[in-house]
Amino acid sequence: MCQIIVLIALLLATSAQAEPATVVNVVDGDTLKVATERGIDIVRLYGVDSPEKSQAHGQSARDFTASQVFGKIVDVASVGRDRYGRTVALVMVGTQCLQEQLILQGYAWVYPQYCRERFCQAWTTLQGISAGNKVGLWMDPAPVQPWVWRKQAR
Repeated sequence: MCQIIVLIALLLATSAQAEPATVVNVVDGDTLKVATERGIDIVRLYGVDSPEKSQAHGQSARDFTASQVFGKIVDVASVGRDRYGRTVALVMVGTQCLQEQLILQGYAWVYPQYCRERFCQAWTTLQGISAGNKVGLWMDPAPVQPWVWRKQAR
C-alpha cells in the first residue's frame, strides 16, 4: 500500500520524471553516489535520516543500503537540492521504495523536519512497526536520532 502512495507521490510531487541511475557508491545509510546520462551525482534520500557512520548502527545502515542498491539501476525522482548541493530524491529499486525499506528494517528514522509530503504519515506508521518489532537500531533500548547525535557531537 505504501509503495502505491509513494508512486503516486512521485508523479504528483516532482516536476521531473524519475531518472534511471546506477548506484556506484553508498556513502552512508541515506546518501548515494549515482551515475546518470549527465554524469555522477550525489543523492540524499528524501524524508529519512540514517545513523551517521560513526554513530551506533551507522555502519549497519550503510551496509543495508549497499545490499539493496550498490551496483543496481534505480529510479531517482528528484524533489530538489539541499544546502550542500546534493540531489534530494525518492529512490525506487524496482517496485520497492528504498526509504520505506530503510524505515521498515530499522535503519532510518522519518526525518520530521524535512519529510512533509502526505505519505510521510504512512512512513511514520512503518517506523512505529519497526520500533515495535525491535529491528535494526530499535534493538537499542534508547536509540539517538541522528539530528540529535550531530548536535551532541559538535
